[in-house]
Amino acid sequence: MRESGTNEQAPTLPALLAHRARRASDGRLVLDAAGGLIVGALALATRPPGWPILTSAAASFLAYGVWGISDRILDDAGVGAYAARALRALRGAAAALGAASALALVLTAMAFMLGTWIS
Repeated sequence: MRESGTNEQAPTLPALLAHRARRASDGRLVLDAAGGLIVGALALATRPPGWPILTSAAASFLAYGVWGISDRILDDAGVGAYAARALRALRGAAAALGAASALALVLTAMAFMLGTWIS
């Protein structure tokens, strides 16, 4: 049996996240950003067991919310050139924070799970 080829490529994770953020409500993006900031600050202040995992997950939510909010504001027609440049920089910084925190989440979760095995 032969499958027919298509010209469409599979969507990437950044494209899926951008699509989801653009479809989310303003309140949801604010909740993600504020919740990530609050949970991350509390995790850093109290340092419970597994706090690096919690902090990196919170930073991912913060980055997702900030990226979505800045992208939404950037799409508005009334944004000036200086503000657009600042919003693009904020969106890029949020994307970098999101990528770094997602990588940190994977690595800290693996270290936490493997920490008891390796003595």
